[in-house]
Amino acid sequence: MVSASAAPSGRLDGTGVTTGSILPEGLFCGASAANDRDPQCASAIISRRDFMVASTAGLVVSTLGLSRASQGAAPKLKIGFIMPESGPLAGEAASLFSGFQLFMNEHKTDAAGFEVLKRDSGPEDQKTLEALADLVMNQEVHILVSPPTLGGSEKAVHAVSGAKILLLVTNPSVRLVGGELCMPGSFRVCANNYQAAYPLASWALRNVGKKIFVTGQDDEQGNEQADYFALGFDKAGGAFGDRVMLSEGFGKVQTIVEGIRKSDSNLVFAAFRGAAAAEFLKAMRGASGSSGVPIVGPDSLTQFPQTASLAGEACKGIRTLTTLADPMTLVDRVKKSTGAAVVSAVRAAEGYDIGTIALHLAPQADRWTTDFPNIASSLEAFEFTGPRGTITFDLNHEIVVATMVQTLNMQGGRPSQEILTQLGLSRTPDFGCGRIGFPKKPETEAVEDEPIWEEKDE
Repeated sequence: MVSASAAPSGRLDGTGVTTGSILPEGLFCGASAANDRDPQCASAIISRRDFMVASTAGLVVSTLGLSRASQGAAPKLKIGFIMPESGPLAGEAASLFSGFQLFMNEHKTDAAGFEVLKRDSGPEDQKTLEALADLVMNQEVHILVSPPTLGGSEKAVHAVSGAKILLLVTNPSVRLVGGELCMPGSFRVCANNYQAAYPLASWALRNVGKKIFVTGQDDEQGNEQADYFALGFDKAGGAFGDRVMLSEGFGKVQTIVEGIRKSDSNLVFAAFRGAAAAEFLKAMRGASGSSGVPIVGPDSLTQFPQTASLAGEACKGIRTLTTLADPMTLVDRVKKSTGAAVVSAVRAAEGYDIGTIALHLAPQADRWTTDFPNIASSLEAFEFTGPRGTITFDLNHEIVVATMVQTLNMQGGRPSQEILTQLGLSRTPDFGCGRIGFPKKPETEAVEDEPIWEEKDE
């Protein structure tokens, strides 16, 4: 089934609410049917209480390791990764970890102070609770890298709530970090869905087309990216043609292509990724009447190297928003250093930046439990340079990163990148965390009193 509706919210990702969960907002779920219908209850994945119950029931605290307090004067910085080893996001997760390994190999002396622990989350987060219990309670990691899934990230947020652990979030949903699920120790290392789409809108209006057809995958990521591009396009003065999102397992890409062909839109924004992105681009290029319509999208639409290789010549001329210049060189560096075949250069860049963050924090491991607020503050003020250029964090702990418009060309069967323009730094508005505060509205101009018409007696 193809849906033309706006972005849905509050998907459960296959996990129900445990009876008696206490949400971060203070709402008690499970006490009554009325409360269970509350959308905040419906969006809860795991509470801190649920995590403690699951961890004590499922695992015995190891007696082989030593607690942080007894590790000596100079403990190693413990970094825990929870990544799927199989399933749809396994390739992206492996790419991220390969980027981290590249950093380790290039900084061997300094990285000797790391202790890296990697756990499998399962293809659909089946093992995430077990992995969290081990890394948070048994291993007492200093830094936890969350799973790339939204559900896994939400579990991680609740699991480390109240703990002296820095959580590095790898999922782009705006409800995390800068949204309602924010914590003092959470930092996002990837561009969020707002950053992946919104900055492209005004450029596309000025340079590509005036009337937009919006499409993409009908899930949290696809819908948020579609929403924010449409918002930016509308604010810039663009016109809206239609919006049709593709529901996984139901609709056909050809249905969307036919809708584009019949539409009078002269620009398409496509929030697709992976195999769906390649299928869409090939269908567009092969469709009569729609092949000439310009297409723009997030970096995932032509993600290098996997999606670009799947789409092949259909990538030519597609303009996407990216934070990574020269992904080809980074992929080659990872291959030469680690032997790993990267499917996502952007994920590899994120992994490399995680290594830089860890190196910055490593000298503070010996005072982690006694000075945690200042350690988090030191990361707030940290400015570093990696494959994505210079990066800082805003007050909500979202990355501030330079964005650019790219197009991929094919040369001898291998994609090559061309940067069309630099869009400057991308900053995220406040989505509910509140450390930045919502933008001030401009002063409303005083409206003159309308004239009062008096009827004259005849």
